[in-house]
Amino acid sequence: MSQEAGVLNLESERPGESVHAGWLPADLQSPENSMEMLDALFEGNPDMVLVVGAGGRIVGANSRALAEYHYRRDEVEGQPLCILLPEAAHSRHAEHMENYMRNPRARSMGSCMNLKSVDSRGNEFPVDVMLWPFQSEHQQYVIAVCHPLDAAGSRAHWQIHALVENAREYAVNLIDSRGHILTWNEGSQGIYNLTASQALGKYYSVLFTPEQVAAGEPERQMEEASRSTVGLRTAGWRLGPSGALIWAETEFKAARDHTGEVCGFSRVLHDLTAYKRAEEELREAGRIKAQLNVDLEKRVAERTGQLESTVEELRRKNEEVEALVAMVSDDLGEKEILLREVYHRVKNNLQVVQSLLKMGSRTVQSTDARQAIDTAVQRVHVMATVHEHLYQMPDLAGLPLSEYLRDIVEGAIASNSEKPQLIKLELELDDIPLSLDLAVPFGLLTNELVSNCLKHGIPAGRAGNIRISARGAAGTVRLIVEDDGVGLPEGFEATKGTSMGLKLAASLAHQLGGHLEFSSPGGCRVYSDLTRITVPAERAALVAAAATISIDPARLTAARNKKAGGLKSLNRPSTDPSCFIS
Repeated sequence: MSQEAGVLNLESERPGESVHAGWLPADLQSPENSMEMLDALFEGNPDMVLVVGAGGRIVGANSRALAEYHYRRDEVEGQPLCILLPEAAHSRHAEHMENYMRNPRARSMGSCMNLKSVDSRGNEFPVDVMLWPFQSEHQQYVIAVCHPLDAAGSRAHWQIHALVENAREYAVNLIDSRGHILTWNEGSQGIYNLTASQALGKYYSVLFTPEQVAAGEPERQMEEASRSTVGLRTAGWRLGPSGALIWAETEFKAARDHTGEVCGFSRVLHDLTAYKRAEEELREAGRIKAQLNVDLEKRVAERTGQLESTVEELRRKNEEVEALVAMVSDDLGEKEILLREVYHRVKNNLQVVQSLLKMGSRTVQSTDARQAIDTAVQRVHVMATVHEHLYQMPDLAGLPLSEYLRDIVEGAIASNSEKPQLIKLELELDDIPLSLDLAVPFGLLTNELVSNCLKHGIPAGRAGNIRISARGAAGTVRLIVEDDGVGLPEGFEATKGTSMGLKLAASLAHQLGGHLEFSSPGGCRVYSDLTRITVPAERAALVAAAATISIDPARLTAARNKKAGGLKSLNRPSTDPSCFIS
């Protein structure tokens, strides 16, 4: 069977061919026998088969569908198709159905789209769906073939989906053989400023500039990728948010079925605009200042070379990650190795960012600007610490709060105190498991509050005490950071503050479901109930008696000395990126 212009053609195997029912033996080519065979194919199909009318209502269902969905025929026929979908999908289903009926076509809605169906008992299960339209004498119909997915296959696709969604600097899309967009991850939404409902089903020329569309660039890429066995890699200016241009690398590959025929395409775009802008700015600065100082021109050229080497190294590491992602679909047993490698790579890349910021701070004359860069370095260090601990965890389900908060607090004290040995620190931490999306903002929030204690409450190398508490209860976690320093200024109002660090801390607390409360009972005390970090009641009872953790001040001094030594080592210029990539 084939499909042309939305019409089912029973007389050909491929569009444009006329075989005249050549797929049937001669003794079965009468209309009566053909209808009996079609009925047998419908009822005997091992998958769930539904026939849907133009109004989106079910007009037919085979026995397998009735059995899987636990409906009688009279209960399902004439009902809208959305009764077989989870309630959360009802609103967008109507829009998708209307768009599809305006341009009906054979379409495979693969399991990578994470489709779910629901039976009459309310049980949800993952499915793979194939849509095939056909035209009767009076109206348009659609055959929907639904195949339930096994649990292992569903988990594999969810794992790949999670990896793709977390790569927010990448736009990762699947495109069907006609160029229509099938998937839209968070990276795509951020880069193109388009929601999934605005992009899904559209011809992928919406991802190109008007000049590229007029020149036939989308069609050229599809044609070249179809002929190539390794795909098409390009780099240049692309269409970005609100029509702005971004510098990006794009890899476009054809996906083939078991016969070798092209059944769609994958498109991965990496936004490198910041690197491109930085490179252009460095080159422009070099051209202007070479006229003044030959030595400065040489240094700029060396740093430009280091940046280019770093970009190349990042590109190579990203290709390794993409290769590992592809391996997951073939071997589920490697999923844990892949996740640990991703965390390790992210940690390494964040360390590269730290090194670049430190290199840049040496050329900054302003003390305020240098302090701002040092603060940014510490914040990047917090994120790198989270990924390092995730990489080392025996169980990737969650990162215990106490496992990494010690390193973050030590780093904050070492970076912000002139005499860390004079700071007495007390930690009261429950062993609360945090996911990656919660561990990073929690670490950044704690870093900002501790830095604020050292900069304003216990400034200029003074001795003082800092206490940090993170205790869980059912439904929330209360974070308290307090010191015995100079206290809050008279008339202090947190909402009217202009401090960048204070604004960032308030934003991070809001992200975790809380808001900051300030008081000055002989020093400064800040607390917040973080409702997005939930602790089950049975686990809250286990962690309620967590012991107080004391930190040796000498260890903080060693951490600061280690940091100072690391900064000195960066003064030696090198074009080898390994000098600042661990």
